[in-house]
Amino acid sequence: MEAVPYIAAFWLSASIMLFTKTYSRIVLLVDMYQIKLIQKYRVLHLVVYGMICLVIAPFLWKVILFDNIRDGFINEYCKALNGKK
Repeated sequence: MEAVPYIAAFWLSASIMLFTKTYSRIVLLVDMYQIKLIQKYRVLHLVVYGMICLVIAPFLWKVILFDNIRDGFINEYCKALNGKK
């Protein structure tokens, strides 16, 4: 039972770090790639991406820590939003 607060703190801090390190760059790439659906519903994308970060952040610890892996994640995420393979 003593480990639960530590796990919760790690999970929340990892989510916040993932969100803050990736979201601003994703927004820039969305504008550059002209992804109309995301540009139209920016607030919805913010909420959905925040929820996704809350769920998957501890499993993406490499994205949080390493810049080159983060760049690849952001590029692939934007390509997936755009519908390109």
